[in-house]
Amino acid sequence: MTILSLFFIMAVFMVAGFAVDMMRYDSERVKLQYALDRAVLAAADLDQELCPADVVKDYLSKENLDQYLVEGSIKVTPETCGATDARLAGKRKVEASAEMNVATHFMQWNGVDYIASNATSVAEESIGNVEISLVLDVSGSMDGTKLANLQTAAKDFVDEMVNKSEDGKLSISIIPYSEQVSVPNYLMNELTTIGANEVANCIDFPLADFSTMEFDNYDIFDSGGTLIRPGTAIPQTLHFDDYGSTDFRQSDNLVASNVCRRETSTDRRAMAVIQNDVDTLKQQIDLLNASGWTSIDVGLKWGLTLLDDSIQPLIARLASTSAIPSEFAGRPGRNRTADSLKVLVLMTDGANTKQHMVNAPYYTGPSDIHWNDGAQTYSVYDEANDRYSWSSVRQTVRHNDGSRWTRDYYQNHAYGARKSDGSRETFRRYRCTSFYDGKCHSINSSSYYTDTEYGDTLELDWPDVWAHSEKHVIYYLLRDTFGTTKAQEWWDKSTTELQGYQKDPRVYSLCAQAEAEEVLIFSIAYEAPESVKPMLKTCAVDDGRYYEATGTKIQGVFDSISATIQNLRLTQ
Repeated sequence: MTILSLFFIMAVFMVAGFAVDMMRYDSERVKLQYALDRAVLAAADLDQELCPADVVKDYLSKENLDQYLVEGSIKVTPETCGATDARLAGKRKVEASAEMNVATHFMQWNGVDYIASNATSVAEESIGNVEISLVLDVSGSMDGTKLANLQTAAKDFVDEMVNKSEDGKLSISIIPYSEQVSVPNYLMNELTTIGANEVANCIDFPLADFSTMEFDNYDIFDSGGTLIRPGTAIPQTLHFDDYGSTDFRQSDNLVASNVCRRETSTDRRAMAVIQNDVDTLKQQIDLLNASGWTSIDVGLKWGLTLLDDSIQPLIARLASTSAIPSEFAGRPGRNRTADSLKVLVLMTDGANTKQHMVNAPYYTGPSDIHWNDGAQTYSVYDEANDRYSWSSVRQTVRHNDGSRWTRDYYQNHAYGARKSDGSRETFRRYRCTSFYDGKCHSINSSSYYTDTEYGDTLELDWPDVWAHSEKHVIYYLLRDTFGTTKAQEWWDKSTTELQGYQKDPRVYSLCAQAEAEEVLIFSIAYEAPESVKPMLKTCAVDDGRYYEATGTKIQGVFDSISATIQNLRLTQ
C-alpha cells in the first residue's frame, strides 16, 4: 500500500507540475502577443513620425521581448517612414511575427524541455469610404471671433481628413445654416419646386419631411432619359422681408432679407455638396458670413439628406457634370451597410429661434398687383368687383387757375394698360365743385377732360412682389383696394413665423431617424446656452460624441472628432 500510495502521489505531482508549466506557457504567450499587438498598432498609426519597423522593435525591447522577434518578419505596406509619407499614401499596414520557447520545469521529466509559442499581429490604419456632413451654425450670434475660430477649426478638420484618406474614399459636404440653408444653383435647378424669385435658393420643408431622412423632390429618369418617377413638388423659399415698410421697386433694388441669404463674392452661404478637393472646401469655409436667425432643424435636415441613399440618383446625375466629382456617382452609399461610414457633425452656438416663410397661395402665380415702371405707379385689381384701384396715382389735382379736378377712385383698367387693338387706355377727370377735408365731395359731371396715361403696365407674380416690396408696403396696397379687414386677413395668412418650441421636436425626430439609419452624429455646443445642450446630447447618443467648447478650444474638438472617425475605420 505504501508503494502504491507513493506512485499515486508521484502521478498527482506530475499532473500538477504539467499544469503549472502550461499556465506559465500561456502567460508568456499572452504577454508576447499583447506586446506585439500594441507594437504593430502604434507602428501603423498614420500620425507615427518614426519608421514602423523601429517602433515595433522599440516596443518589444521595452518589454524585454525583442530577442523573440522573427528576423525579417516586419512588413510595412507601403514602405514609408514618418507621418507625412503615410498620409500621402492614405494608409499603412504593419505585420510582424515573434517566436518564443518557454522552458518547462516539470515536463522535462517526460523529455519535453520547452514549448514553442508563436505570435503574429497585423494592424492597418486607413479611412475607407467615409461620407461626412459638416452642419455649421452661421447665424448672427456667430459673428466675429467665434466665426473666425470655427473657420480655422473646420479647415484643419478638412486637411486632417483628406490627407489621411485614400483618393475616392472620402467625401465632405458643408452645410452652413442660419434661418435657412442655401442650395447651390446646380442642385436647385434639378429640384421640383413651386414658386421662385430672383435670388433665393432655399426650400421650405413641410413638417412631414422632418420625420424622415428620405428626399424625393427631384425627377428620376431611366438610362434612356424616360421619366420613371416625378419629383414631389416643394415650395421654394422666397426672398422677402416679413416686417419692413420700404418699397425698393422704384430703384429696382431688392429688399434686405436674411431668410435665404444672397450669394456675393465675399459671402457664400450655399452648401458644398459631396466634395473632396481641399481648396474647394476651404474656400467655401473662408467665405462664410454670420447673420440671421437659427434653424438647427433645417441644417440637420439637409445634412442628413446628403447622407441618405434616397438622393443617390440625383447625385449620380450631377456627377456626370463638373458639379460633383465623377468618382462620387455612387454616393451616398446604401444605408445601414458597411459600404460607407456616414458621419454628421452638428455645431451650434445657440438654440432654435425663428424661421419665416410665405404661405400658399401667396408664393407663386399672379398677384393682381400691377406695376407701371414708366409712371412708377401701382394698380391693384379687385376681381370680386371687376375694378382697379390706383392707390399711388393722385386722385385730385389742381389746375393753374386754382380749380380742382378729380377722378373716380376705382377704374376699369390698370394705369397704363392698352386695349386689344394696342391703343392706350384713358380716364376722365371731373371738375370738383365741393372740396374740403382733403377730399372732393361733389363734381360737375358735364365738365371733364380726358387725362393722359403713360408707361406700360405689367402684372406682377407674387415672388416678384415680395422680392422688391416689404410686407407693410403690400399690406397698404391691399388695404387701399379691399379695406382694412381683408388686408389684415391677408397679413395674418400670407406668412408664417416658426418659433423655437416648434422647431425643437423636428430636431429630435431627425436625430432618432439618423440613429435608426446608423448615421453617427457628433454634436458641438460652442459657447451655447444650457437650454440647447440636452438636445445636442440626445442627438449624439453616446456621451463620447458630444462636445462643449469655448474660444479656440473648438479646434481641439474638431481634432478629436477627426481622430475618432479614423479609429472607427481601424482594422486589426
